[in-house]
Amino acid sequence: MGRLARTLFLLLGLGLLVVLATQIDLVKVKAYLADMGWAFPLIFLPYIVVYCCDTLGWRLAFASSVSIPFHILFLTRVGGEAINNLTPFAYLGGEPVKAHLLTRFQIPIIQGMAASIIAKLLISISQFFFVILGGALALSYLVTRPDLLWPLILLTVAAGVLLAGVSYGLRIGLFTILFSALDRWNVTPSRLERWRAQLRQLDETIVGFARRYPSYLFLSWGLHFLGWVLGTLEVLAIFYAVGIPISVSEAIAIEALASIVKAVAFFIPGSLGVQDGGNVLLLTVFGYPSSFGLTFSLVRRLRELLWISLGLVVLLRYYGWRSRPV
Repeated sequence: MGRLARTLFLLLGLGLLVVLATQIDLVKVKAYLADMGWAFPLIFLPYIVVYCCDTLGWRLAFASSVSIPFHILFLTRVGGEAINNLTPFAYLGGEPVKAHLLTRFQIPIIQGMAASIIAKLLISISQFFFVILGGALALSYLVTRPDLLWPLILLTVAAGVLLAGVSYGLRIGLFTILFSALDRWNVTPSRLERWRAQLRQLDETIVGFARRYPSYLFLSWGLHFLGWVLGTLEVLAIFYAVGIPISVSEAIAIEALASIVKAVAFFIPGSLGVQDGGNVLLLTVFGYPSSFGLTFSLVRRLRELLWISLGLVVLLRYYGWRSRPV
């Protein structure tokens, strides 16, 4: 994605955010934030557990071929996810960064990339099932909004087909399939041709892992799914902090559908504007005021900024190391 396109999408997101702010009573938003009081810091705790689950799931993608301390993987993931949240690459820009960082701890970059790709796919698959769970729990709310229900169903089906295709491709080699198609039509770009050997090796590493360690794949998927479920704790914490009652099933539904809102705006850095407007719309569907919807979104933005800041600190320190232990 070119610099001009990134700038335009960023401006679009900022514009949407400004329009959103003009349509909502910001005095009520301020009141909601004030009501949180001492409970406000507690809202940021659940994602520590989420990151731990995802780190453990990623660790399984290395199988038993390497021994990596948990804290190394945890900090590497935090740094990579900071890049994912800042770049409009469908949350993939941080994966090469994670692999590169691990080379400082004697992990071959091909192995690091393979594990990152496997973990990213399993996160997406677990999100797909989590969205189905959330959609089922939210059905009583969505049936009254067919304008939202049917696009959600179509989007979920499309995502399922895409994930199934990618999963199949990874089991036989995505880049092998790509090169076969390009070679057949004799249109392989020279830039891609230079990476043929490395990409085929990446294919072999991923395919070999999938065939040798199916139990690791399942356990990794389970940990990532648990991570999505535990993200619901943040929803419960925000509602609890402002004194609004909410059931666990409703919180799961909100967390699942909010993850879709963020995913569909992948082309905008940080999903700026779209994520916030989507959260406002989502909470109004559940019967909550738009001012609380914006408060909900702002608090989650603060959590994202906290982890992004931590991730950038990790990256700066990593790049200052020379294969030293953390």
